[in-house]
Amino acid sequence: MTIDLLHRGLTERQRGFVQLGQDLAALIKPSAGLHDQAASFPFEHLSAFFAARYQALSVPAEFGGHGASLFEAILAQEQLAYGDGSLALVMAMPIHVLGGIIEGGAWQPSQIERISRLVVDQSIVLNSAASEREMGSPARGGLFATVARQVEGGWLLHGRKIYTTGAPALTHALISATIADTSDTAIFLVDLKQVGITIEPTWNGTAMRAARNDDIVLDAVFVAEANLVQRRQPGLVDPSRNNAGAWFQLNMAAVYLGIAQAARDAARDYARERRPTALAGKAISELESIQRQLGKVEQLLLSARSLLYQTAQLWEQAPSERNNLRPLIATTKATAIEHAIAAVEQAMIVVGGASLSPDLALERYARDVRAGLFHPPTMDAALVGLGAWLVE
Repeated sequence: MTIDLLHRGLTERQRGFVQLGQDLAALIKPSAGLHDQAASFPFEHLSAFFAARYQALSVPAEFGGHGASLFEAILAQEQLAYGDGSLALVMAMPIHVLGGIIEGGAWQPSQIERISRLVVDQSIVLNSAASEREMGSPARGGLFATVARQVEGGWLLHGRKIYTTGAPALTHALISATIADTSDTAIFLVDLKQVGITIEPTWNGTAMRAARNDDIVLDAVFVAEANLVQRRQPGLVDPSRNNAGAWFQLNMAAVYLGIAQAARDAARDYARERRPTALAGKAISELESIQRQLGKVEQLLLSARSLLYQTAQLWEQAPSERNNLRPLIATTKATAIEHAIAAVEQAMIVVGGASLSPDLALERYARDVRAGLFHPPTMDAALVGLGAWLVE
């Protein structure tokens, strides 16, 4: 990557998270294109992530994790996505899920310690599995079609979860379900290796192909009572809502801005190397028009990344204000996606028609970056929230 102006002034600890992301990005970048073409998950890299305890980025240090703050997690994730957006998206899941739960104190301390030690000691890969075809986005409310029925010693789960990022690589999932014969909902910690669970390879998207956002099918899956980690009656606010929203949305912003930075550098490198005969040996990077276009790419990225960094740092520095930061969090995420897409499109204009060839990574970046549009909130929802906040 280029010299990063926004990293000047980082503490030694913060630079360590940047370096962690860069080291793993260098490992995974060479195979990203192959896994994209095959729509295959890069299992061969998991051992390196476990050795670095990357899946435990947001787990407290007292339990063996890195204890990363939200800003520190963003620093690492942005770099990782530079190497492979799909894999960065998969790793964002345990990072944001655990970060939101731990920081928000949504679970009992004993439950937090238990899952933290599982993540570290057994190298589990975790995600939340909430989305269902009948329900749409869980962010919009409603009851889950997945049903949990109480039996002796625990619960039996029946249902199907869709768009489960990293499904083939997950060892555990936090399954959301409706309690049978009630309107209560609950979250269960489920070991995905147990009987009754099938991972169906349903993901055939054009973006984030290696992330394998497949279905999890649960057919009479037994879950012990101890693995019921949260139960909520209708109308009650999720105690982790604010923290979970911030960790999810800002991690998504970091992933897609990391992809856009990779596109920027691909366009820059192409411009340095492209020497048409009409320029008598000069590289097109020497043309003012190309420099202007590359400048536009960087302007889009600097503005979005500056907002992301400032928002994440404000989240850390002003915990008493977090309930009031939801409109800013949503706007930051939506702005990051909008700018990342525009930056990649501008990078493609620099390269021209060659940017559509799979021989360059730009066409993959262009597909992957647009996936950010479909993580909530949308720009429309963010603007409504921001406007409502202004007129309160």
